[in-house]
Amino acid sequence: MHSISDLTTFCRKTTGDVPPNLVGASTTVVGSKVYLFGGRLVTERRTVSDLYVFDLETFVWKKIESFEDDDIPEPRYFHRNDQLVIFGGMGNVPNSTSVEDLCVLNDIRFLDLSTMHWLPALSTNGIPRDSGSETLLPKPRYAHLSSVTADRLFIIGGQDLSNMWLDDVCVYDLLGKVWVQRGTFPHHCGTYRSVAVSGNLRVRIPQNESRTSDASAPLASPGSHFRSDKSPSSEATQSESLIHLPYSTAPTDDFPNDIYLYSNYNFTDVKRELHVFSPLPDTDFTITDRSSSMNGSTFPPGLRFPSGAILGTHFIIAGTYLAHTYQSYSIWALDLHSMTWSRIDPGNALATGSWFRACLWAETNKFVIFGNRNGNLVEDYNRRLLSWDHVAVIDLESFGIYQPPPLQVDVTMQEYGLSALEEALLADFEVVCDDGRKIKCSRKVLEDRWPWFKDQRVKFVERAKQAIETLPASSMDVGLPDLPGAPHSTEARPDPRLTPRAFNLSEPYPITLALLQYFYSLALITPLQHAPAVLSQLLILSSTYQISHLQSLVKHAMHRALSNSTSVGVYEVATLCSCRSLQIRALKTVMAYSQRRTERSRADSRGGGGGGSRNPDQGDYEYQGRGSDDALGSPNRPRGTSDVRSPGTVDQHSTTSNSRGHVGNRSE
Repeated sequence: MHSISDLTTFCRKTTGDVPPNLVGASTTVVGSKVYLFGGRLVTERRTVSDLYVFDLETFVWKKIESFEDDDIPEPRYFHRNDQLVIFGGMGNVPNSTSVEDLCVLNDIRFLDLSTMHWLPALSTNGIPRDSGSETLLPKPRYAHLSSVTADRLFIIGGQDLSNMWLDDVCVYDLLGKVWVQRGTFPHHCGTYRSVAVSGNLRVRIPQNESRTSDASAPLASPGSHFRSDKSPSSEATQSESLIHLPYSTAPTDDFPNDIYLYSNYNFTDVKRELHVFSPLPDTDFTITDRSSSMNGSTFPPGLRFPSGAILGTHFIIAGTYLAHTYQSYSIWALDLHSMTWSRIDPGNALATGSWFRACLWAETNKFVIFGNRNGNLVEDYNRRLLSWDHVAVIDLESFGIYQPPPLQVDVTMQEYGLSALEEALLADFEVVCDDGRKIKCSRKVLEDRWPWFKDQRVKFVERAKQAIETLPASSMDVGLPDLPGAPHSTEARPDPRLTPRAFNLSEPYPITLALLQYFYSLALITPLQHAPAVLSQLLILSSTYQISHLQSLVKHAMHRALSNSTSVGVYEVATLCSCRSLQIRALKTVMAYSQRRTERSRADSRGGGGGGSRNPDQGDYEYQGRGSDDALGSPNRPRGTSDVRSPGTVDQHSTTSNSRGHVGNRSE
């Protein structure tokens, strides 16, 4: 019998110029491409400087041939490769005939993705002229960590040729191409036990920002922004009732993304550490220890050679879990808002085979894992072998992990747009509901923000022009005009619901109003829009009229509001609109709730029904609002989970959201 988790993950065989088995190669995702560089050949024990590109859409590998006049980086492995910036690693001693003669490196190299040329080494390994010394230059190292934020590359930890830990942090200015900072970090960090990641986008929470903002009061009362008499309208939506969803935005110089460094060690009694590196406007940075804030019913086990990523408000970590009784590739997620750990169950796709290297495809909310589905995990781990023959793709959105959609207009303009609709500003058009009620609006707004409507208006106007041109010269000569859309006609017929001054939407008044509120604000901000029934119908309309931004907002709102009471309705409409990720998550919620009810009924029957005094409806209520992504299956511990329970001293309601509402980042 298949588990519902099998719906979240699929496995494919890769094709093309599949790389050989490698040790210590680096991977970086740029758009829909994965760039693989370097590594050591397993069979020949020789380091290479080969570059491969993997297409995440077609699952095809391609080897990139280097240009003869390029300054190609030295072959190496256990280096770091971020945004096609390569630093350090271990390689062979130049001009040595033995593959056992090794050295560690501290050079930094750039690959220009537009030309696929390597920049000369002399132009990228600089020291500021005013530094006065070379103390900023990192020591040669391998197996170190790296992450990019605020146009700076952070090199953290690693080991030297004698395998001694290097407990420092070095910062490289990617714009000036110089080393600008070096400091101590008294923690042993390396690729065997740690991972450092930073997100490409920030997540902001307007609701939290508005509570702590010192901004001035609104310019006018709701419903009177555009009225000359400034008398508020009785139908205006009050500002305090507006709902602003979290949204994604690009980091700025003032508010860059933080770097999250997670370490686990002492695998017989796992120790876990989480440090947050927060860049400052200059070259400096702060480090915050968040280890004690992590909580959850279970914690990740000891993961060897972990991979990590930031998606939305979640920190994702994956790695090899080795125990005496079983082994697996285990994947976990930390909610950076509640600091709660949860396990991601990929089903049977990763139950067998050898899987070691993972990366995030952020644009599609997918986690990609490379390996060999026919390999042996323990044997390949002992050889540190990385395979590229197969790829497993996990749909993170089906676990409620995704990047929130960005804003189309800022929060203030959203509220002004809503006021323009409620006050009928420049209203020259009407949308007619199925009960005959009419809502005044601006035709220009609909044309600018509703592509389908604009296309229908163009067809309508063109048809009107043709009708005028074909009018007979004499009033006595009236022929039968060709009907648009007739079998012999080459023209598409305009939608018959459209007239010069109105459009019959054939939807109930609340749905029509909610749709117009979206077109005016380009957001879901009113209580009406967030009603479950209205959200369902808006999802159908967004699918029917192909309004992609509205669909992303509705799915975002449904994910946040998903509960036991709404899961069935969400599942039905998600199925109807082919929103697979939302459909799977809603189905998991339905099944988890049904399973809990069944177990509770059995417990009551064994206990004699508790005297018959329990109200079933009251008993069901206590489950509402709980996490909807609880693991399904038997009560026995699933593969890849930990025996560790949440410490009793941990605050279950701790949060990393700061005073400005930026989740998982430093206070602003």
